[in-house]
Amino acid sequence: MLILTKIFKFAYNYSMNEENLSIFKLFLASNSGSLRISRLLEKFGKAENVFKASAGDLMNISGIGAKTAEAIVKIKDSGEAERELALARKNEIGLVMFNEENYPQPLKNYLDMPAVLYVKGNISAKDYSSLSIVGSRKCTNYGKAAAADFAGFFARREITVVSGLARGIDTEAHKAAIQNKGRTIAVLGNGLLVNYPPENRRLQSEIPDNGAVISEYRLTKFPDKSTFPRRNRIISALSQATLVIEAAKKSGALITARYSAEFGKDVFVLPGNIYSQASKGSNMLIKEGAAIALSPEDMSDQTPYFAIKRAGRKTKKRRQDALDETEKRVLELISDSPEGLYADEIAEKLNIEISSIAAIILRLEINGLIRPMPGQLYIRAR
Repeated sequence: MLILTKIFKFAYNYSMNEENLSIFKLFLASNSGSLRISRLLEKFGKAENVFKASAGDLMNISGIGAKTAEAIVKIKDSGEAERELALARKNEIGLVMFNEENYPQPLKNYLDMPAVLYVKGNISAKDYSSLSIVGSRKCTNYGKAAAADFAGFFARREITVVSGLARGIDTEAHKAAIQNKGRTIAVLGNGLLVNYPPENRRLQSEIPDNGAVISEYRLTKFPDKSTFPRRNRIISALSQATLVIEAAKKSGALITARYSAEFGKDVFVLPGNIYSQASKGSNMLIKEGAAIALSPEDMSDQTPYFAIKRAGRKTKKRRQDALDETEKRVLELISDSPEGLYADEIAEKLNIEISSIAAIILRLEINGLIRPMPGQLYIRAR
């Protein structure tokens, strides 16, 4: 079992006692959260006793059908749990049960939370002061920039950033947290030995050094349509508030937002272009009563439970004041283009040689006033 401590270190111990091994077997057999297993424990007293029951007896328990009952009977002496534990040990992945003291405290408050959590990295009590940042996979440059700005702002103030490691907004949020020397937790909709999406393989390997990658799914489980909505409840439960950056009408981010509202958490939304499909869902959340996040500072004013410190604004203002007139014109032009501008567009609009624009862009980037995007596109760093 893994032990969570306040100094971000783990001690791995894979020698489970008989009761916890039995709970682990029930988890593997039932493929569900803690609610179904809790019903079995309520009926039979201990997990060990469940394996003494027949399939017929098990089917008398609410939520236990024939398929699950047969799986429970079959797994008892199959060696499946022992093989899964050995694979976890080999890959230095910890496991923690819902009945253990070191199970993340925020998850204990909700029914049907994961019966078992697989953890690569570590979770600390400090991580309970966290913000989930979610949004569309097919996001705009505006969304990417906002995700990075918000995540960076809160990461610098020791607020852990929680997201789902998906393409788009999730990826930008995790990266910004790491780049700003903060902590981040990625909640996967697949097993920890599966790299999904594949292009985030490196990011998935970096996060454990700066937080944790966690999942309720067995190590080699591939994602499907049912796994992502279920993982969203964990993202919501772990966080004190949720920020939706961009979400289309059918975005999974809306599921996370609704879980957060059901759990009594604050939901913030970045307002988007009313003509953009990428913002249809997020703007709808605002219409339904979600709080508007106009900037990281604006959001922090509405979240006293984070108890964050103001930092960095004066430094950026001094850097901006030190620019010459041409540099200020370039910065203003980029600032007025949420989707960003290419260097040749800037040169054409200001009637300046491209070689001169390249030097100005480099200085603005070094001073943290603009950010490069793929394809030599530049946006304002807020």
